[in-house]
Amino acid sequence: MSKLDSSAELVKLGQLLHVPSSELQFLEGMSLPTLIKVRELSTDKLFNDGSKLFQKLASASKLMPIGVTASIGERIFGAMLCARIASQMPYQRAIDLAKKMTTSFLAKVTLELDPRRVKDIIQHMPLENLQAVANELLKHRHYMVMGRLVNFMTPSNLKVILNGINSEEALLHIGFFIEGKHQLSDIIRLLPKERLQKLISYLQLHAELWPEALALMVHLEDDLKREMGDISADLGEPVLNGLVKAVYERQLWQDALPLFANMSPSTQLQLINTATLNDRGVLKSAIASTDKFALWATLLPLVEFMSHAQQHLLAELVMEEREDLQFRLIDAAYQHHLWQPLFDIMQALTEDQQHNIRVRFKQLALKDPQLVEKWQPLAKERGLML
Repeated sequence: MSKLDSSAELVKLGQLLHVPSSELQFLEGMSLPTLIKVRELSTDKLFNDGSKLFQKLASASKLMPIGVTASIGERIFGAMLCARIASQMPYQRAIDLAKKMTTSFLAKVTLELDPRRVKDIIQHMPLENLQAVANELLKHRHYMVMGRLVNFMTPSNLKVILNGINSEEALLHIGFFIEGKHQLSDIIRLLPKERLQKLISYLQLHAELWPEALALMVHLEDDLKREMGDISADLGEPVLNGLVKAVYERQLWQDALPLFANMSPSTQLQLINTATLNDRGVLKSAIASTDKFALWATLLPLVEFMSHAQQHLLAELVMEEREDLQFRLIDAAYQHHLWQPLFDIMQALTEDQQHNIRVRFKQLALKDPQLVEKWQPLAKERGLML
């Protein structure tokens, strides 16, 4: 489960219920699909209560001129009621009414909308109106609301609006709250490469925004993950060091390690050898999360990019842990045919430590005798007796 995605869901749920997300921390143990379902059910409850009344008001609005109806909506009903009524209207009628309302009021209405219920309005709203509302939302830093609208805009309108956002911070925050993460790659491709470089470069001075950047990167298709990683590496070690530091301080290894595994080899080499990842406490934290979230098959290939000193430190930290962790490491190497990085770790062990590990190898050999033929050449290259 993505810690970043769960965090974003709690913020969205808090906004819906008008409570700080900190008061919803008791929900952190829920799976991401469950959190999304809780929010959707809560939204449905709020919008379905009184739906018959809203349907009648939507029908009654046809009896008056557009201008009069818009004026009543803005001056008397208010943003929340207008949002509920809009979800019961034919989209063209709602658009015609919106054109008669002030931009500041429409932005307030947008805060109260459930985008799923008004997707036709969003998709058919003229671009100039969308831009005006987007600018108003940006002015008041309503990034979460904008993130929720993104997936319902047409690609052509979205491209114009995204390219019109001058703030890198705003883009990162909006991306953090985008729903339908499977569409993120298509959305990122709407931005020119120069903008992506500017986004990553911005993080040099604003490392506190790395979680927002990671929330985007982990959902990208592999080619875009590599591209974003390469951009980070081209900017030098301080950027990569800032990335690793942010991952460590916020304990985001479960999101970051699969991302690291998809970066290009040259970027992986620079990333793994940053000063932060050579710190004992940081590497120990990475090992703990790797074991907790069953990510050994993700971490092991990265061992090949470690210096001998770092491999020795990794081996030392692994041997400080309980025996069952060591066995899970070996089992991951067995299941995913990752003997080479495992033996590189073992090569850094003392003879007594290697002796303790051999117990598990003997168990595997009894289970699958052909394994010995596969691992013996690699073991002999490193002077290991298994």
